[in-house]
Amino acid sequence: MMNSNSIHSAKPQTRPLTQRERLAKIITGSRYWTLFEIQQECLTRFGSMDSETALSARFRDMPLDKRFKRVRHGTKNTFEYRLEA
Repeated sequence: MMNSNSIHSAKPQTRPLTQRERLAKIITGSRYWTLFEIQQECLTRFGSMDSETALSARFRDMPLDKRFKRVRHGTKNTFEYRLEA
């Protein structure tokens, strides 16, 4: 029989962040990030190797009024992304 203390003394389970949650934690703020930079930051910060294609798809899932995308200065086809807090 379990006593009542054993139920309440268990540590709460923490679930891993979803890809979308990882993306939001990285790109929310004033800095713009390329997909490659986001991918590297996911690996460094969370130990997860998310593909650039998947990260781009998750960016499109974000609220439209919070998304910012532009071409990186000095390039022709390199896009940068950020979310407004």
